Amino acid sequence: MAGLGVLLFYLAAGAAAGRVPLLPPTTLAAFLSCLMIVALISWRRGRHLSRHRKALRSTFDLAEQILDASSNLEILKHAAAALPRIFGITRVNLYVLNRGSKALDAVLDPEAPPLSLPLEGAASSNALGAVACFQNRALLAVRDTARSPFSSAGGGEQPKALLAVPMFAQTELVGVLELIHQTRRRHFGSDEQALAQHLANQIGLAFRLLEQRSTREQLFRSEKLAAVGRLISSVVNELQAPLASISRNAELTLANPLPPAVVRELRAVSSEARRASEIVTRLVSFARAEQAEAKLVDLTPLLRSLMEFREREWKARGIVVKQNLLDSPLYVQGSQGQLEQVLLNLLVHAEQSLAGAGEKLLMLRSSLLARRVMIEISYSGSPEDPFSKSASSESAAVGLGLCRSIIAGHGGEIRVVHSPGSHPRFEIELPSTAADGQAAVSRREAPHAGHSLTALLMEHDESVRRQLLRLLSSRNYRVVPARSAETGLDLGQRMRFDIALCSVRLPGLNWVEIAERLQRQVTCFVLLSDGYDPVLAANFRGEGRFVLPKPVDEKQLDRILEAAERPVRAAASV
Repeated sequence: MAGLGVLLFYLAAGAAAGRVPLLPPTTLAAFLSCLMIVALISWRRGRHLSRHRKALRSTFDLAEQILDASSNLEILKHAAAALPRIFGITRVNLYVLNRGSKALDAVLDPEAPPLSLPLEGAASSNALGAVACFQNRALLAVRDTARSPFSSAGGGEQPKALLAVPMFAQTELVGVLELIHQTRRRHFGSDEQALAQHLANQIGLAFRLLEQRSTREQLFRSEKLAAVGRLISSVVNELQAPLASISRNAELTLANPLPPAVVRELRAVSSEARRASEIVTRLVSFARAEQAEAKLVDLTPLLRSLMEFREREWKARGIVVKQNLLDSPLYVQGSQGQLEQVLLNLLVHAEQSLAGAGEKLLMLRSSLLARRVMIEISYSGSPEDPFSKSASSESAAVGLGLCRSIIAGHGGEIRVVHSPGSHPRFEIELPSTAADGQAAVSRREAPHAGHSLTALLMEHDESVRRQLLRLLSSRNYRVVPARSAETGLDLGQRMRFDIALCSVRLPGLNWVEIAERLQRQVTCFVLLSDGYDPVLAANFRGEGRFVLPKPVDEKQLDRILEAAERPVRAAASV
């Protein structure tokens, strides 16, 4: 640009002096054209570099925001705000692997309907890009979806261009980042693809960190609840003795001849003392729910017991109760204390909903269909959804949310049904278990002939360690015990193991870090929990990951070992 200015000044000065230019006009015009082209290229290059620097700054800012995010939804919001400017796109989608359902769950606003893309089976055309990217573990760039295989599958509005990027946390594939241009075809260059892969890996790492944080918080919360449970148990145990003494003394006094008025008062004292004893006994069972052992529970007598427990309260409130409970047993596998807590909470919520109702009607019904136990609690009260955020009682919503988590941990589901022309009702659905244990896996045969499996056992409790050594050895396993996390990790680095069993309370590192280090080195990782914990089981279980409560039940151990041996047997048969 400076040279062009000097040349123009020279020509102007020559023209003013009346001198003939040294260069012919055609040559001069060509020279000026070249200078203008160079200037234009320089300007466009500077503009491109400026845009590139701005994109890099936005990328660095986005990476910091992603790592500082406190939830998957917050990560999506940051990405949706920055990536359209960086890549020139119109929409951003995030999909996270759900190991339990073997699907990609979309990260969406809580108010939006959930979206899950199955990794197996039919899917819509909008989902095929993300699914193909995940299955191939490779970036997928589609410049024009109308000329791609994705245009012929399914219906709905199709994006014009998309870039599906796998999200890796180190070497583990955790989800897919999808960049979409909805209105025009778009070519994604190699630099853009590399940048998108870098950001996708950052998001995958952030997802992993959030998952670890959630697991640690769950562990700390479980420990706090266990401490509170022990405190409540100790207090309640102190109350049970005086309550039993009051009831016993009242009964002994009633054996003597007394005036009718005194007899009535003593019977009331004895009845209330027994009722108080039942309440504190239930409180102990609730407090010990976190350490409860999974066993066969018959829901029929459990429901009848709860009805007797609430009968006096229902009569006082004028509630009419109708029941259609099966006389036959309804067996499920789980914690009796936790199931009792769930059913009692739902009954109490139904009672509260009847407070302002003209007709106070409560109905209980049980049924068994296709190896599923169904319990229905219907009431003629308010049809408000207690699980919704707009529920009138926040504490009730929290308690019922816990009920939903407990039932989900038992492999079941709670539904709130509002049908036109009928009363609102709770539906609790649980998997049925045969009373004789036929549904459970019987004692297993030895592993694949000629192939004895090796297990790493990390357990500090001597009695549990001896029990597992005996059970695993009797099943033709070579067992290597370790009393601490450091010893177990060192053995895991030096030896090859097919299965690792790790206690949640192990000296040294916590079980979260142990699982992360060993899971890629073993076929199966089994977490030994302190009692039946449905929330921990629901969060941790996945491909090659199991939760086995202590004390160890042989049938549950057999089911886990059978699942762990399947890939080993498949490899041995090839």
